[in-house]
Amino acid sequence: MNIHNSTSLKAAIQQLEQKQFIQKEALIDQFHETYESFKPLNIVKSQFKKLTGSVGESLQSPGTRINLVNAAVGLGVGFLTKRLFVGGSHNVFKRLFGTAVQMGITKLVAANADKIKDKGMQLIQEHSGNGRIL
Repeated sequence: MNIHNSTSLKAAIQQLEQKQFIQKEALIDQFHETYESFKPLNIVKSQFKKLTGSVGESLQSPGTRINLVNAAVGLGVGFLTKRLFVGGSHNVFKRLFGTAVQMGITKLVAANADKIKDKGMQLIQEHSGNGRIL
C-alpha cells in the first residue's frame, strides 16, 4: 500500500487495526477451543471417539469389545483407588501420590483383567459350592 498523504495514512491505520482486531478474536477463539479440549472429560471423549471411529466395523468383534471393557474396568478401578487414597484433599503431594497410584492400578488392572476375572469366577464357584451366597 502506497501512502502519500494523511488520508491514505489514516485509511492504512484503520485497515491494520481492523486486521489486528480480527486476528485477536481468532486467537481468543482458538484459546477457548484449546482450553476446552484439555479438560479431562473432553480428553476422554475425544480418545473414545478416535478409538470407536478408527475401529469402525471391528467393534463387533469380541476381541475389541473385551479390550474396551478391560480398559474401562481399569479406568474405573483407577479412579476409585484415587478417590480412596486422596479423597477431597488439597495437599499437592497427596494428590500427586494419588495420581501415581491411580495410573499404576489402572495399568495393572487393564493388563491383567482376564486373570482378575478368572480369579473372581474361581472364588464365586468355591463359595457357591459351600452353600454360601455372596
